[in-house]
Amino acid sequence: MVWYDYAVIKLGSLFESIANIGLLRKFDCTIRLWVNTGTVNATIANPNTANLTMTCTPANNSFTNTCPFTINSLADTGTNGGVPATVTKICAGLYIGKPPTTSYDSINLATSAASHPLQTCRIYYSQIQVEPSKSLTYIENNKNKKVVYRTILTNQYNNTTSGGNFNNLINSGVIHPTGILVVPFVSSQYANGFADFAWKSPFDTAPATGHPISLTNFQVSVGGVNQLQSTLNYSYENFIEQVNVAEALTSADFGVSCGLLNQSYWEMFRYYYVNIERSALTDKNVPRNINISFTNSTQVPIDTLVFIFYSDEFIIDVETGVVRK
Repeated sequence: MVWYDYAVIKLGSLFESIANIGLLRKFDCTIRLWVNTGTVNATIANPNTANLTMTCTPANNSFTNTCPFTINSLADTGTNGGVPATVTKICAGLYIGKPPTTSYDSINLATSAASHPLQTCRIYYSQIQVEPSKSLTYIENNKNKKVVYRTILTNQYNNTTSGGNFNNLINSGVIHPTGILVVPFVSSQYANGFADFAWKSPFDTAPATGHPISLTNFQVSVGGVNQLQSTLNYSYENFIEQVNVAEALTSADFGVSCGLLNQSYWEMFRYYYVNIERSALTDKNVPRNINISFTNSTQVPIDTLVFIFYSDEFIIDVETGVVRK
């Protein structure tokens, strides 16, 4: 089966810097997008029965980051929608344009001759006509326009044992960090796990969803200063408290006061967020170390993704498009 998709994506959704840049008379830039493509080859056992099993080893998975789709089959007879008795492998992939040459148990997806009808990417931009007097005023006032945006650093830590303590220096020189997100998953080293990272598995919806991993004795320090009043047995209440003050401009501001993560969802797919935006003005532009510590309070080893959100900026001349950092 071949499925073709089209996507219309706002550049401002991909780059907050572009979303915040505003009106420009001229701008010359290069945009690089890395799209996660690859192939997985799942091995089928006991097809056409209620005891169907599917496995996939790292050698049969060419995705380097996340697998953006899942392989799902009904464990039943073929007549009821299950996998037919003759099936021993399911080979699937995600590509741009057309599939490359593959070699998984002699399966070459390029022989399918599949080819997307839209082979090029197009970028559209709006042209806005401004009254000359207002245009001149805007240009004169924005010869040195400051554009502030958020960006992300990522770290990955593997195989924190059951009951084990995690205490690591996450980054040694972040300027103006604003938030920390810790997302734990069942480890690829777990004997009954996915034989690979959960976010690479075609049988798991990670990282769109997490795992119910309990982290206790949780603490984040920035520049040697603890960001939490005490180490936490982090709960949904703590999550709400931290999210509610994210992006708050003043002490009376509610920040991010809405969302889709209710308590039952969070307890099933746990995310650990800490707002670290509050600090003295003199500290914001000074590189600081970020340290995270916690205890893995589950019965399985875990792999952990850590995301550091930080604020960055550049100066742009809206008439010439020249950017200065």
